[in-house]
Amino acid sequence: MIATTVVAVAFLVFAVVFATQTTWYFVFKMIHVGAAVVWVGGGLFITFCAIRAELADDDDQLLEIGRLADQIAAKVFPVMSLVVLAFGIAMTMNGNIGYNQFWIIFGLVAWALSAATGIAFLTPEAKKLNTAMTARGPDDPEVKARLRRILLVSRVDIALMFLIVMDMVVKPGA
Repeated sequence: MIATTVVAVAFLVFAVVFATQTTWYFVFKMIHVGAAVVWVGGGLFITFCAIRAELADDDDQLLEIGRLADQIAAKVFPVMSLVVLAFGIAMTMNGNIGYNQFWIIFGLVAWALSAATGIAFLTPEAKKLNTAMTARGPDDPEVKARLRRILLVSRVDIALMFLIVMDMVVKPGA
């Protein structure tokens, strides 16, 4: 824990030094991209772990991944998605970028779809999965079906998040 604290403090010191050497636009962009890395990267990591467990035909490991996603991702991803949105809006306002551009509209619509998927489907489904698993056990057909549905929706959501990243980098129509 001490090493983690030292790394975190060093990171914050460097981030503050970097932030003081640039404009507000780039400070907002630094925070926006950092939150996007946590949000998209975290979702991709969970997806890779789930695919690995599926390929190994390891339902116990798959259910453990689902449990961890409920405990961690359900708390971290909504916050990161809101940070991404808030600092994206801050960059747009600070940079005098119009909201009438395709890449901005696509990014906002895709963000809303991904955030809604997480909040309205993935988080409640993960809770239902854990409840069903506790009540019926990991080998119950309903538990397995619910898990497979969550994994499918998660993969679609990850693909959508990558489209958002590509949209922000390429800025089609700009």
